[in-house]
Amino acid sequence: MSNGCTQHSTTELVEAAGRGLPQAWDELVTRYGGFVRAVAARYRLQEADAADAVQNTWLRALERLPSLHDPERLGGWLATIASRECLALIRRARRELPDGDVAVDVAVPGPGPETLVLAAEIRAAVGAAVADLPAPRRELIDHLFYRTDHGYRAVARALDMPTGSIGPTRGRVLATLQSTLESAGFGLTA
Repeated sequence: MSNGCTQHSTTELVEAAGRGLPQAWDELVTRYGGFVRAVAARYRLQEADAADAVQNTWLRALERLPSLHDPERLGGWLATIASRECLALIRRARRELPDGDVAVDVAVPGPGPETLVLAAEIRAAVGAAVADLPAPRRELIDHLFYRTDHGYRAVARALDMPTGSIGPTRGRVLATLQSTLESAGFGLTA
């Protein structure tokens, strides 16, 4: 078979491809490639699935080419193979669709292990930074963030300090804690 395969009949190309001549196979793919893609397109598959169906069609055709009894009916034979490949992909996709309940059962509520470890590290760092504060400031943080007496009046009574000084003192203490935590590598991320 010469390089100019386009002048050969389908029968000649099928017989040559059956004997293992790559030029003949290439010519068959060139002649019928658009047709096979059009058959797959009728099934409205996703692009990747349609490409798989076309590729599988050519693979099946190559495997079964010796069993083709009438090479002039190659187009219909390829259409049948392509249709079967598309239907197989559709059936497989239906079997692989998860049930809505399965997705709910698989999802684990709550934070993952990485989040829990990071939260524990942050709690430990904040606890160490608070422990390093002078006693009056440590007590203020304790009353404002760890006890139930959140009102400034209750905190002022418990710590024997003016109510108006709690807010500014709180701001200075939080700035100190932020600086300490940033120095320890717990800075704010952008």
